[in-house]
Amino acid sequence: MNDTRDPEEAATDDGGALDPREAARLLEQTSREARRQFSLTPPLVTAVMGLVILAAYAALWLSVLGQHPYSGPNLGVIALVYVTVAVGSAVGVKVYQRARAGVSGSAVALGAAEGIALLVSIGGSPVIQGALHYYGASSALVYGVIPAAGPLIVVGTTLAGMAASKSDWPQFGAALAVVTGGGVALFMGPINAWLVAGIALFVGVVGYAAASAWQRRAAARV
Repeated sequence: MNDTRDPEEAATDDGGALDPREAARLLEQTSREARRQFSLTPPLVTAVMGLVILAAYAALWLSVLGQHPYSGPNLGVIALVYVTVAVGSAVGVKVYQRARAGVSGSAVALGAAEGIALLVSIGGSPVIQGALHYYGASSALVYGVIPAAGPLIVVGTTLAGMAASKSDWPQFGAALAVVTGGGVALFMGPINAWLVAGIALFVGVVGYAAASAWQRRAAARV
């Protein structure tokens, strides 16, 4: 039987050109697989950070356990905690940058503004400590309750406000857990405040990681 197809149609079929609908389907499938492969990486790193933070606060708690009168955490432990948190933060930043690769415009400006807001809020607790020390407050307040609970409340409320403004409910829930833990730590005394703060941060960070992982899996299935 003679081939009566249009020459262009025949060329398309014989040449193996991809139908636009098939190309779109393959592109979506490839994107979905890429999201699946990357989906757990940032949440996993965040969860590990939660463990690091818990260990750091546990070390601070152990360094003041049994002190009477209370004098504050050992300077060596404080230095170790700062180094540990700094290294963990550097890893977190790398993962965040990888996740944000290709993002530009208003999203970048918003991220920069949020970073500045966090830096300002982080400085709130040391200022309060300095004022209490100036007025002759006890070591239990200046080196115990305030540095343990203060950052959770100040930074946590900042994060909660930023999360609510962009409807990021996993982050809002994590921030709320941290603020609540800070409020409880205020009434637990200068020693146990460190342990309560560490547990609150662990719950908030790991809870956020779990919620983020669930969201990414749900998005990958769409």
